[in-house]
Amino acid sequence: MKHLVSPNFSHEKLEPPLFKDVVDVFEDRMRCWLIEPAKKLLLVKHGEVAAVALATNYIEGIEIYASGKDSKRKSKEFFRLGYKKIFAAVSGPDYMQDAIADGLYEMLRCGFAHDGMFRSGIYFSTTWKEAMLITWPKKNGQFDPNGKLESVIINPKSFVRCIELHFNAYLRELRARKSNDVQDRFKSAVAIKWQLGKPGPYVGMTEDQFYSGVLPSDIAPLLRKVSEPSSAAKAQ
Repeated sequence: MKHLVSPNFSHEKLEPPLFKDVVDVFEDRMRCWLIEPAKKLLLVKHGEVAAVALATNYIEGIEIYASGKDSKRKSKEFFRLGYKKIFAAVSGPDYMQDAIADGLYEMLRCGFAHDGMFRSGIYFSTTWKEAMLITWPKKNGQFDPNGKLESVIINPKSFVRCIELHFNAYLRELRARKSNDVQDRFKSAVAIKWQLGKPGPYVGMTEDQFYSGVLPSDIAPLLRKVSEPSSAAKAQ
C-alpha cells in the first residue's frame, strides 16, 4: 500500500533513505505540520494562543535532532537546550537563560501538555515586538538566581517567527556541502526516531479491506472503530 511519509512525499522517497531525501521529508513534516499551520492560526480570530501552543512543541523536538539523542525522561533538559538555541538573543547570560527556560517549561510547555492550557503567569500581547517580555524577581537590584519566573508576555507572531528563523538556519546547516557535526547528530536522531529500514507498523487488514470501509467479520473483534462519543459524553 502506498502511503505518505509527509504531506508531499510518499514512502518511495525514503527507498532507499538517502540523506538528502531524509532532510527533504524532515523539512516537509516540520514545515507543513507545525510551522505553516502555526502561522495560519495567527490569522484566525482568537487563534494566537493555539499558534503558540503548536509552535512550543518545536522547542524540545528540534533539540532531539540537534543533539542526536532521545529526550525520553529528559524532557525538561531538552526543552532548556532547545530554548537557548532559539531564543538566546532574548534572554541574556547563560544562567539567566537556564532559569527562564525552566520556568517556561513549567508554565508554558507543561501547561499546554498536561492542562490543555497555559498556566498562570503567561500572557499574550502584540504591544511589544519582541517574542517575549519576561518578569523575574531581583535581589539588590540584580537578577535573583534563586527566584522564579513571575510572568511572561508573549507576542505570538514574533514567537512563531523565531521558531521559523531557527528552523531555516538549521536546514541550511543540514544541507551544507561540507560534512559537519550537525548532520552527524541529525543522522543519529533519525536512526533513533524514524526506524528506517525496518518493517513498518502492522495494520490488521489487507489494502482491499481497508479501502472497502467495512471490517471483515474475521478481524472485526481485533479492531475497534471509534465513531461515536462515549456514553458519558452523550449523557452531558
